[in-house]
Order: sequence, then structure tokens, then C-alpha cells
Amino acid sequence: MKRTLALSALTSIPFLALGTSLIAQQRSDFVSEASFVVGTYQPAKANHSPLEMAERANAFLKTLDASQVKQVRGPLGGEIRRAWTNLPARPDADGIRMGLLNSQQAKAACDLMASLFSKQGYDKMVHIMLADDQLLRGGRPRRGFGTEDFSLVIFGNPSEKDPWAFQLDGHHVGVNLSIEGEKVTMSPSFIGTQPEAFKIGKKTYRPFAGEMDLAYKLAGSLTFEQLKTAIISDRRGPIRTGPGRDGRIPRKEGVSCSTFSESQKKDILKLISQWVNDLPEKQARVRMATIEKELDQTSFAWSGDKAPRSDVSYIIQGPSLIIEYACQDLGGNPLNHLHSVYRDPTNEYGGQLK
Repeated sequence: MKRTLALSALTSIPFLALGTSLIAQQRSDFVSEASFVVGTYQPAKANHSPLEMAERANAFLKTLDASQVKQVRGPLGGEIRRAWTNLPARPDADGIRMGLLNSQQAKAACDLMASLFSKQGYDKMVHIMLADDQLLRGGRPRRGFGTEDFSLVIFGNPSEKDPWAFQLDGHHVGVNLSIEGEKVTMSPSFIGTQPEAFKIGKKTYRPFAGEMDLAYKLAGSLTFEQLKTAIISDRRGPIRTGPGRDGRIPRKEGVSCSTFSESQKKDILKLISQWVNDLPEKQARVRMATIEKELDQTSFAWSGDKAPRSDVSYIIQGPSLIIEYACQDLGGNPLNHLHSVYRDPTNEYGGQLK
């Protein structure tokens, strides 16, 4: 993988990294120049307005040369938007890769992502990239893996009012944001991580801490009667609505959230917010209000042992929501390799934004 970030622009002076107050003492804490920029750069504070989102997208595009612009742009109405995956990036994958951006361009990309995601969402995307760096063999480039091989795609023309879209692709990330004015949807998206926890310097990162810990807490709170319908298998099952499965709606299984106590309802809404709150606050608040109204029509299904740190999968499914989460075998410990899918079957790729 070609690396174009100028080493002369790097320094061993301590940086305060985003999100979790990680202090990175030196460049050697990171496996690549792309990782160093992503892991230490603090994006300009975002107000998440439609104008700011469009301005930052266009500012990023202006840092690119003509050939790079051609790589990063795509048609809004094209079928190519549906050709996303969580697998390690193909050599011919769409978009511009982080490892092919110089320092200015990489920072502009971070500024763009910080306007499109909430702080929770931005931090999560960055931490997943840095987690993927841990899969590099001895820190050496590995096709399809690591921060260098995460790609950005912009569909349509970034606008304050007209529809456009943004896609972040990489190993364990396939996020589709559809934007039209104040309206933003993140369906469909795949978000995962491997490893589940890792260190840079002295700081431990867990990109999926909430998605994991809150689920075990909820499962542990279910009554005997609730568990009789909530547990649909004693072994973890596969994700059924992942990439390439647009339009598929699984048969609803599990316990109805209408049977939940007020405390349990708060817990499942907090669990759902681990995905929804990756959106900016205003859009996340609107989305969560819809999900809360539909909560009595929503089900929670669990496969595996309900004890904490068990090898499990779970599904949260309602009229406008499908969340699937599953541990994975590849890599040894299933708890160290996590997959999830978030979908709004009523609003895939922004189909219902207007």
C-alpha cells in the first residue's frame, strides 16, 4: 500500500487524541501515517447543520486532485451504492482510501466525518479503524486491513437542501449515510470490531463496549417467563440482514418489549441508542422518538447463554428497526470479534427522506 503522508509533518510531541483522553507519546504508537492522523487529529467542532455538512464535504473534495475526485465521487441513484461490504477492501473497491491521502486531505476527511456523525459515532468509527490496525502482522501493510484501507465515497452533490450520501467502507465498517437537509438516515449499515479491546499507549479502547455490556445487562434482567420466549436458541446464530441482503425482513422472534418493566424499557432504549446515537444529536433524537413509540411492537431475541461474556447473538426488531449483533468464530475467541447490522426497513438508502 502506497503511503503518501509526509513524515516531516509528524512529531513525537504528545498529542491529546479524540474521545477518550488518550495520550500518544510518539509516532511509533501508530502503525501508519493514516493511523497517526486519524488517531491524533482533533476535528474542528461541528454544529451538524446541513450547511456545515455540505461545506465540509466540498472542502474535502477541494483538497483532492482530479483523479482523486473521480475516485471518491459516485452517482446518487446508481446501484453502486448497494455494493458495500464489511469484508476487507477489494483492490477495485470504490472510494478514496485513507492511506492515499496526504495530511491535509486526511484531516479534511476527519472534519467531514465529524460533521456527519455525533461525537459518539465519530469516535467509534476512528476506534474501529485503529482496532483493525491490530490485525496487521507486525504493523506491516496488509491488503484490506487497517486504517489505510478504509475508504470514503460521496454520492451526488453535497448540498444544504438537496439529497446526497456518504459511505465509509472498511473491514468491519460499511456505513451508509443518506442526507437531505435536516434529515439523515444511517440505514443500512454494518458496524463491527476486531479485536473487542486493544491498547494504544496506556489507554484501553473498546469500540463496542455499550453494544456488548448493555445487552448482557438487559438479558440478565429478564424474568423466567420473559426468558422462555426471549431465548430462541442455546447457541449463537448468524446475522441474516447483512450486506447484500437489502429488503430481507426476518421473521420476528423473541420476547415482546410490551412485557418489559419500565426499567427494562429504559435499558433496551439505551442499548438501541448505541447505534442510533452515532447520528448527530438532532437526528438521533427524532429517530429514538419513533423507536420509543414503536417499542411495544418491538421484540428482543437472544441466542446463547445469558451470562456475561458468553458467546451470543441477539436481534432487536420493530416496525422500523432491525438490529442484529453476533459474536464471530474467525480469530479464535468469539468475544474478540463482533459484528452488527443496523437497518430501518422503511428508509433504506434514504428512500423515505422526502
